[in-house]
Amino acid sequence: MVQTVTELDLRYHPFRRERLRCVVAPSLNGASPTVPIEIICGAAEGPRLAVVAGVHGDELEGVRAVQILSTVIDQQRLCGTVLLIPIANMAAFTARTRQTPLDGVDLNRVFPGRPNGTFSERLAYVIVHTLLASATLVVSLHGLGALGTLLPWMEFVDIPGPVGQASHAAALAFGFPDLMPLPLLPGVLIAALAQRGIPAIEGEIGGMGVIDPVNWRRYVTGMVRVIQHLRMTTAPPVYVAEPRYWELRWVHASAGGLFERQFALGDHVVCGQELGTIMDPFGELVDSVTAPCDGVAGACQMVASVYPGDPVALVWSPSQPRHAM
Repeated sequence: MVQTVTELDLRYHPFRRERLRCVVAPSLNGASPTVPIEIICGAAEGPRLAVVAGVHGDELEGVRAVQILSTVIDQQRLCGTVLLIPIANMAAFTARTRQTPLDGVDLNRVFPGRPNGTFSERLAYVIVHTLLASATLVVSLHGLGALGTLLPWMEFVDIPGPVGQASHAAALAFGFPDLMPLPLLPGVLIAALAQRGIPAIEGEIGGMGVIDPVNWRRYVTGMVRVIQHLRMTTAPPVYVAEPRYWELRWVHASAGGLFERQFALGDHVVCGQELGTIMDPFGELVDSVTAPCDGVAGACQMVASVYPGDPVALVWSPSQPRHAM
């Protein structure tokens, strides 16, 4: 039986394995939304790894990866604690939306939250100040959502000092060769954690609202590698030998209409290259979408009908970390 709790005990106890639902705060209708969590403790005390998925309700492969990770962790060989949050935003998951339907807010834009704010802000506050406050490292798993798909990449907090260095090392351990160094972006979970001294990385994989086994298995493999990196098992850590660093350059539709894409994921593109055209109901050209720089096509919207401002393409532009090397 899964117990619902308002006061959460995250302390280490040998061989503890417990599934709980943590109450966030009563909503306006009197309901008590919860966050499902699983606490897995090994034979000895050690690092505390937290893995979070389902921050956005339409990004599902991380959810499945967390569920599978729960089944492959060997407590007998584990040193430390793994905290699993398969679905951080149950309201968005239930509604199959990126935003929280209770307030229309993107949860990953309001961290670290507020205890007396909107529902998303209160949820963010509980996640940062309660669930993740004592973590040694946090891994957040994302995807592109229901309308598009992307190539796998790993983001890390690129700031000077131990937190940036630890985040970079964890990103190298995860195993994705394409890495995105990020500054402290306002409202983003890994940035809010870094500002509190907690290293954090954020993965991206897949999309289209599906759970492709190839993708979620890559996530599971990456998390096992992070466990090895933290010396939570006796298996030796392995790191990406030749990482590639990129900057994200999103390309948005200038108008609504029918978008005909003229590139594939992984294509090398040059600045000014036509990536697609937008047509009106009669098939007349409304506008063309072009690459903002040289790079690699890393993501695209798969649904051909577009609204003005839709992120129809993403170009990875070559980059380097500023601080973490």
